[in-house]
Amino acid sequence: MKAIMYDLKINKVIRKKMKLAGKYAMIKYREDWPKPTIKHPRQVIVRPIISGICASDVNQIDVNLSYSATILARKDNPFPLGHEVVGVVEEVGSEVEGLQVGDKVGHSPVVSCECYGFEYCESCRDGRPETCQAIVGIGDNSDREEAYGGRLNFGGFGSGTFSEYFVTFAGQLQKVPKGIPEDAALIAEPLAVAIHAVSQKQPSDDDTVIVLGAGIIGLLTVKAIRGLGSKCKIIVIARYPFQEEAAKRLGADEVISERRRDELFQKVADITGGHLLKPAIGNKILYGGSGPDIVFDCVGTDSTLDDSLRLVRNNGTLVLVGMSFGVTKKTDWILAVYKQVHIIGSMMHGIEYRDGKSIDSMELAFELIERNHPLLAGLVTHKYGIDEYKTAFSVASKKGTNNAIKVAFEFKQD
Repeated sequence: MKAIMYDLKINKVIRKKMKLAGKYAMIKYREDWPKPTIKHPRQVIVRPIISGICASDVNQIDVNLSYSATILARKDNPFPLGHEVVGVVEEVGSEVEGLQVGDKVGHSPVVSCECYGFEYCESCRDGRPETCQAIVGIGDNSDREEAYGGRLNFGGFGSGTFSEYFVTFAGQLQKVPKGIPEDAALIAEPLAVAIHAVSQKQPSDDDTVIVLGAGIIGLLTVKAIRGLGSKCKIIVIARYPFQEEAAKRLGADEVISERRRDELFQKVADITGGHLLKPAIGNKILYGGSGPDIVFDCVGTDSTLDDSLRLVRNNGTLVLVGMSFGVTKKTDWILAVYKQVHIIGSMMHGIEYRDGKSIDSMELAFELIERNHPLLAGLVTHKYGIDEYKTAFSVASKKGTNNAIKVAFEFKQD
């Protein structure tokens, strides 16, 4: 079986961090990886049709993540990369209900108590499966926990969709509604991420919102804001001009692609009526009751985090969606105190509450896609065979050069 394997060894991580290892030292393309088998009755084998490259995949290859992320890693090693996928169910375990061979499915990387069949932990009881303790290998002290390997010997995110087959839990899969093209269905997982972020702090119609970053998550955050019903003013800060058309098509009111920070800040101040001040040393700061009410940082670098704190209004809210910053070195965190900023982290996706009812983020994503999937046309900009992985990862990591939004692996049956 063809697969792109990730090898999480600390000596490799250290060498990569010290720039002593090659570009693809953390991964290996294999054509002889064994086809997975069902080991537990709640598992399902899926054959991918198309699998998207997430920024987190690129960050894992580049080891551009905090060491803290290792507690969320899968315990089996090496393992196939990838978690965004549209695939077909090939085999189901004996305890699987609601899925059958031939079903077309999307996939969530969140493996919670429900997936394993554990008694719910506190997070799951609160409707927060994305922070379930089972992700780090803590179960319910039952015989079932022992069947998965025992305490701290199971868990982790993802299922390895950069392979010709992968095994996952039934609770991670969502049926793709009929009539949705595969490219649009592939967008469901990142759209679920955006929906979850927007649900953390849904803008009112009177709010002014900045979406910082116009990659796939930033663009879909715009879609989520509109899809969940807000008529707020949305300003997208895009790095590349080619992202502007997509942002406006999905519902942005203004798109700023200015790369010079002073000019960027001035444009935000002009649009929002914010007061722009210059400290004795350092970048400018918007301060006061005017300015953006909410900033969704969909990039998550040290630089964008600092920009977000400088741009959000006093007593405003910063929602952290992107995860590229790890340990910050240049962010001026005192601004969070001076402005009394509300900071919310948003992890993956889980259960949302709409109109007094709970609904899975992935299910809600498919509902939004089903309403108007032509609006998402063109977001999957590049497709490659799995054996073209170096080209695919290069394009995904150099979006500006390649006018790339979502890069994907396409699996063709012989």
